[in-house]
Amino acid sequence: MTSIKELMESNIDERTIKIKYLDDFEIEIRYLPRSEMRKIGEKATEWYWDQKDHTRKEKMNSEKFYKDFIQKVFVGWSGLTLGTLTKMLPIKVDDLETEIPYTEGNAFELMREAYDFDIFIQNVVVDIEKFQIEKKEHEIKNSLSSQNG
Repeated sequence: MTSIKELMESNIDERTIKIKYLDDFEIEIRYLPRSEMRKIGEKATEWYWDQKDHTRKEKMNSEKFYKDFIQKVFVGWSGLTLGTLTKMLPIKVDDLETEIPYTEGNAFELMREAYDFDIFIQNVVVDIEKFQIEKKEHEIKNSLSSQNG
């Protein structure tokens, strides 16, 4: 008998997709199971004592969250130019064609500063339909057969 956990672990390398965001900016990301998202959130949660209410409260440390999230989710990217970046952040540049390489630091800054990008990535990584292996294989076979005749 096969367990769900075994099935999830056996397909872990196949659960990445490349998805276009803006212009030619394409991001390769991994599917993030709910259990992993919860772990990231728990690690980034900090507790403090509220003097006013005399209660213990929690707050999310967004820097810890983003750093762990990026390590688990991002594989890389291509096509992010300074021109594309000007559509995401209020910056001024002279050379619109220079490509910005993927680094965890660059991903962190983009997640932290670009509102729409952050929301887009967090929605994609939990959208199971985008990561369905059989569906992707079927689409590939169909596109190959239509090209051949």
